[in-house]
Amino acid sequence: MTKVKKGQTICKIDDLNYPVEVIDNPFNCNEEFAKWVMGKLNNKKFFIQACSKRYELVENKLIFPNIETILKQHNVEFNVQYSHTQNVRFYANYMITDKRYGYTMKGTSDTIQPMLRVQHSYNGLTKYRIIFGYFRVVCSNGLTIPVKEMEKYNLVIIGKHTVSILRSLQQLDSLLTVFSNKAKQITSAIVDKYEMLGGRMVANVHDRVTEVLHQNKIGIIDNQYFNTVENIVDRIIAETNDNTLGYNGKANDWLVFNGINQYINDDSLNISAPEKRMETDSKILEYMLANIA
Repeated sequence: MTKVKKGQTICKIDDLNYPVEVIDNPFNCNEEFAKWVMGKLNNKKFFIQACSKRYELVENKLIFPNIETILKQHNVEFNVQYSHTQNVRFYANYMITDKRYGYTMKGTSDTIQPMLRVQHSYNGLTKYRIIFGYFRVVCSNGLTIPVKEMEKYNLVIIGKHTVSILRSLQQLDSLLTVFSNKAKQITSAIVDKYEMLGGRMVANVHDRVTEVLHQNKIGIIDNQYFNTVENIVDRIIAETNDNTLGYNGKANDWLVFNGINQYINDDSLNISAPEKRMETDSKILEYMLANIA
Protein backbone atom coordinates (compact mmCIF):
# COMPACT_ATOMS: atom_id res chain seq x y z
CA MET A 1 0.00 0.00 0.00
CA THR A 2 1.16 3.55 -0.80
CA LYS A 3 0.33 6.49 1.43
CA VAL A 4 -0.39 9.93 0.04
CA LYS A 5 -0.52 13.20 1.93
CA LYS A 6 -4.28 13.68 1.90
CA GLY A 7 -4.74 10.86 4.39
CA GLN A 8 -5.83 8.39 1.77
CA THR A 9 -3.94 5.19 1.16
CA ILE A 10 -3.66 3.72 -2.32
CA CYS A 11 -4.20 0.01 -1.93
CA LYS A 12 -5.30 -3.28 -3.44
CA ILE A 13 -8.84 -4.59 -3.41
CA ASP A 14 -7.97 -7.16 -0.74
CA ASP A 15 -7.06 -4.33 1.64
CA LEU A 16 -10.66 -3.10 1.45
CA ASN A 17 -12.15 -6.51 2.04
CA TYR A 18 -10.93 -7.09 5.59
CA PRO A 19 -13.35 -8.94 7.93
CA VAL A 20 -15.97 -6.71 9.54
CA GLU A 21 -19.02 -7.37 11.72
CA VAL A 22 -21.58 -5.70 13.96
CA ILE A 23 -21.59 -6.82 17.61
CA ASP A 24 -23.39 -5.82 20.79
CA ASN A 25 -21.83 -3.00 22.77
CA PRO A 26 -20.45 -4.71 25.91
CA PHE A 27 -21.05 -1.59 28.02
CA ASN A 28 -24.22 0.00 29.35
CA CYS A 29 -25.25 2.68 26.87
CA ASN A 30 -28.16 4.40 25.19
CA GLU A 31 -29.88 2.98 22.12
CA GLU A 32 -27.87 5.11 19.71
CA PHE A 33 -24.70 3.23 20.69
CA ALA A 34 -26.13 -0.25 21.26
CA LYS A 35 -23.91 -1.78 18.57
CA TRP A 36 -20.25 -1.70 17.63
CA VAL A 37 -18.87 -2.03 14.12
CA MET A 38 -15.69 -4.07 14.45
CA GLY A 39 -13.07 -5.04 11.91
CA LYS A 40 -10.00 -7.22 11.93
CA LEU A 41 -6.76 -5.76 10.57
CA ASN A 42 -3.44 -7.59 10.65
CA ASN A 43 -5.07 -10.20 12.91
CA LYS A 44 -5.96 -7.53 15.45
CA LYS A 45 -9.40 -6.24 16.42
CA PHE A 46 -10.16 -2.82 14.94
CA PHE A 47 -12.91 -0.61 16.39
CA ILE A 48 -14.70 1.36 13.68
CA GLN A 49 -17.69 3.02 15.31
CA ALA A 50 -20.57 2.71 17.77
CA CYS A 51 -24.01 2.73 16.18
CA SER A 52 -27.67 1.99 16.79
CA LYS A 53 -29.54 -1.22 16.05
CA ARG A 54 -30.76 0.43 12.84
CA TYR A 55 -27.29 0.37 11.31
CA GLU A 56 -27.08 -1.93 8.30
CA LEU A 57 -23.64 -3.23 7.43
CA VAL A 58 -22.83 -3.80 3.76
CA GLU A 59 -19.36 -5.24 3.46
CA ASN A 60 -16.92 -4.06 0.80
CA LYS A 61 -16.54 -7.61 -0.45
CA LEU A 62 -20.14 -7.43 -1.66
CA ILE A 63 -19.49 -4.24 -3.61
CA PHE A 64 -16.07 -3.81 -5.21
CA PRO A 65 -15.43 -7.36 -6.49
CA ASN A 66 -18.94 -7.43 -7.97
CA ILE A 67 -18.36 -4.15 -9.80
CA GLU A 68 -15.23 -5.62 -11.39
CA THR A 69 -17.25 -8.69 -12.38
CA ILE A 70 -19.98 -6.57 -13.99
CA LEU A 71 -17.44 -4.59 -16.01
CA LYS A 72 -15.80 -7.79 -17.21
CA GLN A 73 -19.15 -9.32 -18.12
CA HIS A 74 -19.75 -6.32 -20.37
CA ASN A 75 -16.31 -6.85 -21.96
CA VAL A 76 -15.24 -3.37 -20.86
CA GLU A 77 -11.50 -2.78 -20.65
CA PHE A 78 -10.53 -0.85 -17.52
CA ASN A 79 -7.85 0.02 -15.00
CA VAL A 80 -8.75 0.56 -11.37
CA GLN A 81 -7.26 2.39 -8.42
CA TYR A 82 -8.48 1.56 -4.91
CA SER A 83 -7.90 3.72 -1.86
CA HIS A 84 -9.13 4.21 1.69
CA THR A 85 -9.02 6.78 4.45
CA GLN A 86 -8.03 5.29 7.81
CA ASN A 87 -9.60 1.96 6.81
CA VAL A 88 -13.16 3.28 7.16
CA ARG A 89 -13.84 5.35 4.02
CA PHE A 90 -13.34 3.57 0.71
CA TYR A 91 -12.93 4.68 -2.90
CA ALA A 92 -12.44 3.15 -6.32
CA ASN A 93 -11.81 4.78 -9.69
CA TYR A 94 -12.60 2.43 -12.56
CA MET A 95 -10.97 4.09 -15.57
CA ILE A 96 -12.49 2.66 -18.75
CA THR A 97 -9.62 2.41 -21.21
CA ASP A 98 -11.72 0.78 -23.94
CA LYS A 99 -11.06 2.89 -27.04
CA ARG A 100 -14.63 2.35 -28.25
CA TYR A 101 -15.78 4.81 -25.61
CA GLY A 102 -13.01 7.39 -25.91
CA TYR A 103 -13.31 10.88 -27.37
CA THR A 104 -10.68 13.30 -28.62
CA MET A 105 -11.26 17.04 -28.30
CA LYS A 106 -11.60 18.68 -31.72
CA GLY A 107 -8.37 19.79 -33.35
CA THR A 108 -6.21 18.21 -30.63
CA SER A 109 -4.88 14.89 -29.40
CA ASP A 110 -6.45 15.48 -25.97
CA THR A 111 -8.38 12.26 -25.32
CA ILE A 112 -10.95 11.65 -22.61
CA GLN A 113 -12.34 8.31 -21.43
CA PRO A 114 -15.26 7.30 -19.19
CA MET A 115 -14.73 6.62 -15.50
CA LEU A 116 -16.81 5.06 -12.73
CA ARG A 117 -16.11 6.46 -9.28
CA VAL A 118 -17.37 4.43 -6.33
CA GLN A 119 -17.39 5.45 -2.68
CA HIS A 120 -18.51 3.70 0.50
CA SER A 121 -17.81 3.84 4.22
CA TYR A 122 -18.27 1.89 7.44
CA ASN A 123 -18.61 4.99 9.61
CA GLY A 124 -21.30 6.83 7.66
CA LEU A 125 -19.11 9.83 6.80
CA THR A 126 -19.04 8.96 3.10
CA LYS A 127 -22.34 8.05 1.48
CA TYR A 128 -22.39 5.10 -0.89
CA ARG A 129 -22.47 6.25 -4.52
CA ILE A 130 -21.52 5.11 -7.98
CA ILE A 131 -20.83 8.14 -10.14
CA PHE A 132 -20.24 8.22 -13.87
CA GLY A 133 -17.65 10.69 -15.14
CA TYR A 134 -14.65 11.08 -17.41
CA PHE A 135 -10.89 11.41 -17.14
CA ARG A 136 -8.27 12.82 -19.45
CA VAL A 137 -5.66 10.33 -20.63
CA VAL A 138 -3.01 13.03 -20.22
CA CYS A 139 -4.09 13.48 -16.57
CA SER A 140 -6.03 10.74 -14.82
CA ASN A 141 -7.94 13.07 -12.45
CA GLY A 142 -11.66 12.45 -12.66
CA LEU A 143 -13.79 15.07 -14.40
CA THR A 144 -17.39 15.72 -13.42
CA ILE A 145 -20.09 15.74 -16.06
CA PRO A 146 -22.80 18.41 -16.51
CA VAL A 147 -25.70 18.08 -14.06
CA LYS A 148 -28.34 18.08 -16.81
CA GLU A 149 -26.78 15.12 -18.59
CA MET A 150 -26.10 13.34 -15.29
CA GLU A 151 -29.80 13.50 -14.45
CA LYS A 152 -31.04 12.74 -17.97
CA TYR A 153 -29.07 9.50 -18.27
CA ASN A 154 -29.25 8.48 -14.57
CA LEU A 155 -25.47 8.52 -14.24
CA VAL A 156 -25.43 8.56 -10.43
CA ILE A 157 -26.48 5.55 -8.38
CA ILE A 158 -27.04 6.00 -4.64
CA GLY A 159 -27.76 3.45 -1.93
CA LYS A 160 -28.26 3.78 1.80
CA HIS A 161 -29.50 0.49 3.17
CA THR A 162 -28.46 -3.08 2.43
CA VAL A 163 -31.21 -3.82 -0.07
CA SER A 164 -30.74 -0.57 -2.00
CA ILE A 165 -26.97 -0.96 -2.13
CA LEU A 166 -27.20 -4.49 -3.45
CA ARG A 167 -29.86 -3.33 -5.91
CA SER A 168 -27.45 -0.64 -7.09
CA LEU A 169 -25.27 -3.34 -8.62
CA GLN A 170 -28.22 -4.36 -10.78
CA GLN A 171 -28.64 -0.69 -11.69
CA LEU A 172 -24.97 -0.54 -12.66
CA ASP A 173 -25.42 -3.57 -14.88
CA SER A 174 -28.37 -1.82 -16.55
CA LEU A 175 -26.43 1.44 -16.85
CA LEU A 176 -23.54 -0.28 -18.59
CA THR A 177 -25.97 -2.00 -20.96
CA VAL A 178 -27.54 1.35 -21.82
CA PHE A 179 -24.15 3.00 -22.16
CA SER A 180 -22.88 0.23 -24.42
CA ASN A 181 -25.90 0.63 -26.68
CA LYS A 182 -25.99 4.44 -26.59
CA ALA A 183 -22.34 5.28 -26.03
CA LYS A 184 -22.14 7.75 -28.92
CA GLN A 185 -25.34 9.53 -27.93
CA ILE A 186 -24.43 9.84 -24.25
CA THR A 187 -20.82 10.77 -24.93
CA SER A 188 -21.88 13.36 -27.51
CA ALA A 189 -24.30 15.01 -25.06
CA ILE A 190 -21.59 15.28 -22.44
CA VAL A 191 -18.61 16.26 -24.58
CA ASP A 192 -20.65 18.90 -26.37
CA LYS A 193 -20.39 20.83 -23.09
CA TYR A 194 -16.65 20.17 -22.90
CA GLU A 195 -16.32 21.35 -26.51
CA MET A 196 -18.27 24.47 -25.56
CA LEU A 197 -15.49 25.27 -23.11
CA GLY A 198 -12.86 24.29 -25.67
CA GLY A 199 -14.30 26.77 -28.14
CA ARG A 200 -13.93 29.72 -25.79
CA MET A 201 -10.50 31.31 -26.10
CA VAL A 202 -9.12 32.97 -22.97
CA ALA A 203 -7.05 36.10 -23.54
CA ASN A 204 -6.07 36.66 -19.92
CA VAL A 205 -5.63 33.32 -18.15
CA HIS A 206 -4.68 34.92 -14.83
CA ASP A 207 -7.89 36.96 -14.66
CA ARG A 208 -10.10 34.03 -15.71
CA VAL A 209 -8.64 31.73 -13.08
CA THR A 210 -8.99 34.41 -10.39
CA GLU A 211 -12.62 35.01 -11.36
CA VAL A 212 -13.56 31.32 -11.29
CA LEU A 213 -11.88 30.77 -7.93
CA HIS A 214 -13.54 33.82 -6.38
CA GLN A 215 -16.99 32.98 -7.72
CA ASN A 216 -16.75 29.43 -6.36
CA LYS A 217 -15.35 30.54 -2.98
CA ILE A 218 -12.08 28.67 -3.38
CA GLY A 219 -9.44 30.14 -1.11
CA ILE A 220 -6.52 31.89 -2.80
CA ILE A 221 -3.13 31.72 -1.13
CA ASP A 222 -0.71 34.50 -1.93
CA ASN A 223 2.50 34.62 0.09
CA GLN A 224 6.25 34.33 -0.39
CA TYR A 225 6.02 30.56 -0.55
CA PHE A 226 2.98 29.90 -2.71
CA ASN A 227 0.47 31.59 -5.00
CA THR A 228 -2.67 29.65 -5.88
CA VAL A 229 -3.49 31.52 -9.08
CA GLU A 230 0.07 31.35 -10.40
CA ASN A 231 0.21 27.63 -9.64
CA ILE A 232 -2.92 27.00 -11.72
CA VAL A 233 -1.84 29.37 -14.51
CA ASP A 234 1.48 27.54 -14.80
CA ARG A 235 -0.39 24.24 -15.26
CA ILE A 236 -2.56 25.75 -17.99
CA ILE A 237 0.32 27.38 -19.86
CA ALA A 238 2.27 24.12 -19.73
CA GLU A 239 -0.58 22.39 -21.52
CA THR A 240 -1.05 25.14 -24.09
CA ASN A 241 2.64 24.73 -24.99
CA ASP A 242 2.64 20.93 -24.92
CA ASN A 243 3.17 20.00 -28.57
CA THR A 244 1.72 16.53 -28.02
CA LEU A 245 -1.69 17.98 -27.11
CA GLY A 246 -2.07 20.33 -30.07
CA TYR A 247 -3.31 23.55 -28.47
CA ASN A 248 -0.63 25.58 -30.27
CA GLY A 249 0.02 27.95 -27.40
CA LYS A 250 -3.62 29.08 -27.12
CA ALA A 251 -5.55 28.85 -23.85
CA ASN A 252 -9.26 28.15 -23.67
CA ASP A 253 -11.85 27.52 -20.96
CA TRP A 254 -11.41 23.75 -21.27
CA LEU A 255 -7.78 24.09 -20.25
CA VAL A 256 -8.71 26.53 -17.47
CA PHE A 257 -11.27 24.07 -16.13
CA ASN A 258 -8.69 21.30 -16.21
CA GLY A 259 -6.00 23.45 -14.62
CA ILE A 260 -8.28 24.17 -11.67
CA ASN A 261 -9.29 20.49 -11.56
CA GLN A 262 -5.63 19.48 -11.33
CA TYR A 263 -5.09 21.95 -8.48
CA ILE A 264 -8.14 20.64 -6.58
CA ASN A 265 -6.89 17.08 -6.97
CA ASP A 266 -3.25 17.77 -6.13
CA ASP A 267 -2.67 15.66 -3.03
CA SER A 268 0.29 17.76 -1.95
CA LEU A 269 -1.93 20.86 -1.77
CA ASN A 270 -5.38 19.58 -0.84
CA ILE A 271 -6.48 17.29 1.98
CA SER A 272 -10.22 17.36 1.18
CA ALA A 273 -12.06 14.06 0.83
CA PRO A 274 -12.62 12.88 -2.78
CA GLU A 275 -16.39 13.50 -2.57
CA LYS A 276 -15.77 17.12 -1.55
CA ARG A 277 -13.39 17.56 -4.48
CA MET A 278 -16.01 16.20 -6.87
CA GLU A 279 -18.58 18.60 -5.47
CA THR A 280 -16.22 21.55 -5.99
CA ASP A 281 -15.30 20.39 -9.48
CA SER A 282 -18.98 20.13 -10.43
CA LYS A 283 -19.70 23.67 -9.22
CA ILE A 284 -16.77 25.00 -11.24
CA LEU A 285 -17.95 23.22 -14.39
CA GLU A 286 -21.50 24.53 -14.07
CA TYR A 287 -20.23 28.05 -13.37
CA MET A 288 -17.91 28.08 -16.37
CA LEU A 289 -20.59 26.71 -18.68
CA ALA A 290 -22.96 29.49 -17.63
CA ASN A 291 -20.43 32.34 -17.52
CA ILE A 292 -18.21 33.20 -20.48
CA ALA A 293 -14.79 34.71 -19.80
